[in-house]
Amino acid sequence: MKTGTLEFHIRIRYLEIQRMQAQYTATRPTGPQAIHPPHLATDLGAIRIQADQLCVWVSLACLGFAVVQGLAYNNLAEALGWGVPLFSASYLLTRFFAGQTLTMYLNAALLVGMGALHVHVARGLLEFHFSFFMLLPVMLAYRDTRPLIGMGLMIVAHHIVFDMLQRAGFDCYIFRGPFSGLPAVALHGFYVVVAVLLLSMIAKTLRDHAMAAQESSQLISYLDKEKGINLQVRAQPDEAGKVSAMGKVFNDYADNMSLVVAAFKMLRTDIRELSHIAKHLGADNTHQVEDSAQASRNLRTFIQHLGDQTRMGQTTADLSRKVTEDCFDLINELNQSLEQLQKISKNAFDSKQQLQSLHKELNKLPESSSQQHLQVTLNNLDNLNERTNDFMNKMDLLKSGLNAIENQVVSIDRATHQWVENGHANQRQGWEVLGSMDSMQTRAESALRTLGSTVQTILRADELTREMEKRLSRFDL
Repeated sequence: MKTGTLEFHIRIRYLEIQRMQAQYTATRPTGPQAIHPPHLATDLGAIRIQADQLCVWVSLACLGFAVVQGLAYNNLAEALGWGVPLFSASYLLTRFFAGQTLTMYLNAALLVGMGALHVHVARGLLEFHFSFFMLLPVMLAYRDTRPLIGMGLMIVAHHIVFDMLQRAGFDCYIFRGPFSGLPAVALHGFYVVVAVLLLSMIAKTLRDHAMAAQESSQLISYLDKEKGINLQVRAQPDEAGKVSAMGKVFNDYADNMSLVVAAFKMLRTDIRELSHIAKHLGADNTHQVEDSAQASRNLRTFIQHLGDQTRMGQTTADLSRKVTEDCFDLINELNQSLEQLQKISKNAFDSKQQLQSLHKELNKLPESSSQQHLQVTLNNLDNLNERTNDFMNKMDLLKSGLNAIENQVVSIDRATHQWVENGHANQRQGWEVLGSMDSMQTRAESALRTLGSTVQTILRADELTREMEKRLSRFDL
């Protein structure tokens, strides 16, 4: 009855799990529990602060390089006069306004100023234009295309303005030699545009990676086992309607774990019921083992008693055989006695006939004493003959009784032998049954031991489910 009830509950639980899986597949939690993709202004703030700090260090390096240039070209005053304010402005902006959008553009402009200072101190030497291409990749630290585009526009504007001022006779240097003017500005601008395009593509990739890393960090923060695992949140698509790879993994994990936790709670109920059944089965198992052993002992005792009775029957059969043989001997002796008595009776009858013949002859003679004695003898012979006949009749009755006794003894002997044979057959069958019962008991004990092991496994599973229940209690579904 319990097994049928348990099977019914298992089927019900299985149908409920399938229904829950269909619900999780069809619907996803939304609203305040949804995690939207990281926003640029908030999630890249730390990256901007680090990029601003990098710009300060790069500006300091550019100042040092400008000082070296000033010493080399005997123009240290201009190097310090322009380099120190540029570095100071970058430092103060980063110190008080790090992470803001305007600071990002201003740091780009200040680095362009450092590159322009290098070219100016070198009196427009073409090789120092590499400073601009060296400083452009610094903007990749922002993971944003806007500072790159802004810096590229500032470099082009610087080339145009300084070229015009240099040709107008001002103390500003941008080019040296015959190749200058608009062709030089156009060529340099072309390379700057190409560099900005390539670096913008890299910046876009870095920005996507940064956003993915930020989203991953935010999603993983909901899986903190110390604070609790929140499976109510879900990653949402971005403005383009796409969910990141990490978001898909997290959503699948949350859905599957929600289903697992819900299924485990139902399974926990079933295992509790199964553990109660297992405890009862364990108690019944012990009683069944004891009953089986007791039944085997009782059967063995019965077979031993049957063997004792068979041996007693064998002894009785031996006695019956001896009695039968004694009866045969007695009947043989009686037959011999009857034969002797028959001979005596015949002799007495012959004597009587002779005496009667003699008596007839004596009757013809005169009476005498011998005749009287003969008459007495004849009477005695008649009496003897009657007693002999009576004794023979009694002997016949005795012989008939002995024959009946002999027949009964023979029947008893046959019945006793049959009883002994049946006893031996029953004993053999009893030992066979006992052997079968021993084999069956061995198999039953093996099955009961297996059942006991199964019961112990179920009880251990119950303990494990309790531990799992404690751990899964941290999951917020």
